[in-house]
Amino acid sequence: MDSPPRTSQERILSAAKQVFAAHGYRGGSLNDVATLAGYTRAGLLHHYPSKQAVLLALLDLRDERLGTRDWREVESIFTVIERLPDLVRRILEDRVLVQLAHALTAEASESGHPAHEWAAGRQDQLRQRLVASVRHSIDARELAPSIDPESLAAVILAAVEGLEAQWLINESVSPVQGARTLRQLLEGIRLR
Repeated sequence: MDSPPRTSQERILSAAKQVFAAHGYRGGSLNDVATLAGYTRAGLLHHYPSKQAVLLALLDLRDERLGTRDWREVESIFTVIERLPDLVRRILEDRVLVQLAHALTAEASESGHPAHEWAAGRQDQLRQRLVASVRHSIDARELAPSIDPESLAAVILAAVEGLEAQWLINESVSPVQGARTLRQLLEGIRLR
C-alpha cells in the first residue's frame, strides 16, 4: 500500500499494516488500528467486524494487487513458471504481509479456527489454477501424461511457500533464486 489511502477501508488497512508491523498481529489491537486510522473502535467495527476480518481484508488486498486472482485463461504451466520469479519478487516486497499470511495460515490449520475456511479456500484456489495449467501442458504434449496434475501443483505451491517461510527465518535464502531453480527443474521434465 504505497499510495496514500483514499477510502475508509484503505485507511483502516493501511493503519492495520503499520500496527501489525510494529506489534505483530497478536500484539496489535483494534484500538491501535482505529486510532491510527482516525476512527473510534466502533467506527472501525462498522467497516470490519473483527481484528481477523481486518487481517483477511489486508491479505485479500495483497493477493488482488499481486494479480494472483486474475488468472482468467488457463495457460501452460511453463508460462506460469516463467513468470514465477517476478511474482515471488513482488510478494517479498512486503515482508510484513508475508509474515502475517504465514502466521494466519498456520493458525488457521485447525478446522475450528475462524480463518480456516479462508486459508483452505485460498490454498485450494491457487492449487486448482496450477492443476489446470499442468493439465493444459499435458494436453499440449509439453508434459508426459503420466504426470499427476494434483501432485505437481501441490509441489509447486509447497516450494514457493516453503521458500518464503525459509526467507522469513533466514534472509540469505533467496525465494527468487529458488523459483528460478524450480523453473529449471520443470524444464527438465518438459517434452521436446
